[in-house]
Amino acid sequence: MGKFDDKVVVITGGARGQGRSHARALAAEGAHIAVWDLANGQNTRPPYRMASADDMAETVRLVEQEGAKVLPVALDLRDGAAVQDAVAKTVETFGGIDYLVAQQGAMPLTTETWNTTEEHWNDVIAVNLTASFLACKYVIPEIIKRGPGGAIVLTSSTAGLTTFPWLTCYGAAKHGILGLGKGLANELGSYGIRVNMVCPGAVDTPMVDAFAEANGLLKSDMWKQFDGADLLSGGLVKAEESTTPAIVYLLSNDARWVTGHTLVVDAGASIKPNAGNVAS
Repeated sequence: MGKFDDKVVVITGGARGQGRSHARALAAEGAHIAVWDLANGQNTRPPYRMASADDMAETVRLVEQEGAKVLPVALDLRDGAAVQDAVAKTVETFGGIDYLVAQQGAMPLTTETWNTTEEHWNDVIAVNLTASFLACKYVIPEIIKRGPGGAIVLTSSTAGLTTFPWLTCYGAAKHGILGLGKGLANELGSYGIRVNMVCPGAVDTPMVDAFAEANGLLKSDMWKQFDGADLLSGGLVKAEESTTPAIVYLLSNDARWVTGHTLVVDAGASIKPNAGNVAS
């Protein structure tokens, strides 16, 4: 018996990276998975390498390998009508929705806030915040229909806890995720539905690779900045080692009394003092 036998989980941004890792782990625990991602060649700004149809196909293969049913849905998560269609396809396929993991995201071009274009600001907010709102808006009524016991996890970032200069639009979006999740936790408590947020630290995903490429950085240089940045000498870690167990826990009945909580999974990086702050 698995923790999620015959339950239905929607994972946005599930075609690769952390979303793929979550999909595999939840499938191994008996869940059926709807993978929603931008994976059909659609163009989007900024010019990052977005998930592809091949990425989606590989996630489908890996989920099926775990013995689970999987529904791939290629869509632009910033488009409310497309999200509504994805909900309809998911419900038609599986009969309902029990859980939502909003995992999609993209990091921005690095620049001073006042030099960020309006277009780029709107894009980053749309991918990292508005898409999560739209997923919640249209999935939640289906979770409510299933009755008490459903759960939602929204992925923020340590950028949602502090400030990362030259990435202000990303930080603003990730702070917004925490506000969205806390509001939803209050609204959904009476329905017996829990809402929690995860703030990952340095996770080795295609998003990090795309960030390096878009900003003209070498991947090896990107990796070096995480060496020694946390308390456990983790550096850049894999999703299955860090965020995926947190997602599985927060969705499961083991966390039945946990809601409105922000779980930081960063090996202590966000509380590690830098040399300039250490008392002599």
